[in-house]
Amino acid sequence: MSYVTRFYEAKYHRKHLTKVSSAEKIYLYKSQSTLFDLPKKLNLQQLLTRGIELYEIGDLGASQLAFQQIADADPNNFDALTYLGRIAARRELLSEACVWFSKAASQPRATAQVHYELGCFLELQAKTNIDLSIALDSYNRAVLLDINHHEAFFNKANIHKRLGEVEQALHAYNEAILINHLNPYYFNNRGDLLLNLRSLPFSLKDFEQAIELDPSIAYFHDSRGSVLKELKRYDDSSQSFKRSLAIDPENAFTYNNFGSLFLEREVWDKALACFEMALRINPNFFHALYNKGLLYQRFNLFDNALSCYQKALSILPSSIDVRWNIAIIQLTRGDLKNGLIGYEQRLRLPENRGYAPITTKPQLTRAIKAERILVWNEHGLGNEIFFANFLRHPEFSSKEIIAKFDPRLHELLNNSFTTHPNIRIIGAWEDTNENEYDAHIGLASLLYYLGIDEPQSQQWGKWSSPYLKVLNEKNSLRIREYFSDLGGISVIQTTDQTLKGPNKLRVGISWQSVNQKTGTRRSIALKTLMTLFDGLEVQLINLQYGDVQVEIDEVNQENYERRTAIETGASKVTSSTPDFFSDIHQYKEIDNFFDINGLSELIGACDLVISVDNSTLHLCSAMGKPTCALIPFVADWRWFLEKDVTPWYQNTKLYRQEKAGSWDRPLSRLREDLLRIIKTR
Repeated sequence: MSYVTRFYEAKYHRKHLTKVSSAEKIYLYKSQSTLFDLPKKLNLQQLLTRGIELYEIGDLGASQLAFQQIADADPNNFDALTYLGRIAARRELLSEACVWFSKAASQPRATAQVHYELGCFLELQAKTNIDLSIALDSYNRAVLLDINHHEAFFNKANIHKRLGEVEQALHAYNEAILINHLNPYYFNNRGDLLLNLRSLPFSLKDFEQAIELDPSIAYFHDSRGSVLKELKRYDDSSQSFKRSLAIDPENAFTYNNFGSLFLEREVWDKALACFEMALRINPNFFHALYNKGLLYQRFNLFDNALSCYQKALSILPSSIDVRWNIAIIQLTRGDLKNGLIGYEQRLRLPENRGYAPITTKPQLTRAIKAERILVWNEHGLGNEIFFANFLRHPEFSSKEIIAKFDPRLHELLNNSFTTHPNIRIIGAWEDTNENEYDAHIGLASLLYYLGIDEPQSQQWGKWSSPYLKVLNEKNSLRIREYFSDLGGISVIQTTDQTLKGPNKLRVGISWQSVNQKTGTRRSIALKTLMTLFDGLEVQLINLQYGDVQVEIDEVNQENYERRTAIETGASKVTSSTPDFFSDIHQYKEIDNFFDINGLSELIGACDLVISVDNSTLHLCSAMGKPTCALIPFVADWRWFLEKDVTPWYQNTKLYRQEKAGSWDRPLSRLREDLLRIIKTR
């Protein structure tokens, strides 16, 4: 439904669509010939009555002439001004309608309904937020004059929503529903607001109430399908989209939303079919073009994706989401020079707002000269570790740098930057004030500011790693001795003394990413990762942050049962039976999430680290620890394309998925390398 309620159409349009009889047409035809003489024969009240009669039967031309004569004789006649506005509106002359309604609204007799109708037409013509605010003023006058005018409350809520004033919008929706709880559109639009606020259960309740009031409206079912998708109730969501299409088979919006559901479930062929169907119905449907580009981007089909994005931009040039995805493609292809320009748009994305400081000082650009610079963190721990490297760039050597970082990194950074006394690390805005710096810059903007393109980044990598140092290397040695004494089995006891000793390869492992958007694609199931080590005499050390003890216990218990079955003869030994099962050791004195300094010491005790793309991977790589990175098919831009090395970290090797969702090939390549390492120890 459009932001302007259907009430006006229902009250003033629908009844005028009835056919006019032949007798009425003859009467109207004859009456028009003498209409200009009416004021001579009729007083203004009689002329007003005649004009209303003509309007009611649909003769807009004759009624307009009558009301115009009244307005000429009495420019402040409220009724004539109101009807002239309605006639202009029915003829889709919105500017003219606004003029007449504005005159009517300025009269002492102006009613809530007139202010409401004026608001409708002002809203229809609105091109800016200022225009919307003017329309909102009319709705506010309407509800002041009539506190039961639910249509005005509803349209008022819609404008507040468009302006991002969510509390006012929710209050106005509540008022409209309190006055009239039988209008399904009120529930649908409030449900949409609640969906945007991520109040999913209440949003679903509103959509279902709208459907109960009128199950024949296709987009009510579409709305319900969208919230069910967010609730991960995929089958129910699918049924709602199907119901919507059964009512309206040519609904491009529903095809697009259905495609988004398939996209989230990674049912690629059906997702593509839905987006193409939406575009067949509406070739200029921005969201379908965007989503189709997103699908191609998930397959690294960048030329196809860019084609969709360029078409989408031709429809909505201001789209930050499209420009952001184009920048990510450029960066992934190694085109840092162009990609980093688009990367500067990241802070305009909703999820990235709020990082920048509130200050009167300018943002640092290449055109600004500043000797004292505030660098502020953004995007999460892994990104902070990655971008921290560039604070050591020669460009900053003579500057006074105040760098805001996650407090978990402070000890590690202070210990690592001892040769850079110009860098002061802080953890909160309260630790500095704007008198201490001349300009500020986001941590992730350092690459663009420093002008680092791909050739330079490769050169940078030759001398930049490692750049993080363990605070206390003795602690790493102590942890290493602990594992040497522990041997190959941690939870399950064994009498096999061959597992003990300092010669076992100590491998730190991390298998999960908690990134809300890409974490699922980046992560690998622990049991899948464990197949890598079957038969390999390695000692596994847990580097994964978060609550993963249950997963570790399950793996270790399964190893115990497999060993026991072999030892007791319950399981037959074949040539393919592994002769060693690696348990996972947990060093419980260190919290891998909160104690980053301790985690770095734990990493220091390892010979090798295997990690998915998460903060642990960046930490190991920045420390210069030999690291094997498991990279998904659609990789973060910093890993670029195809190569198994990275310019950012010298001692990190990449093992890439060759097919989305499949870790078989990278694990196979990694196992070959592990066998080679073990044999040469």
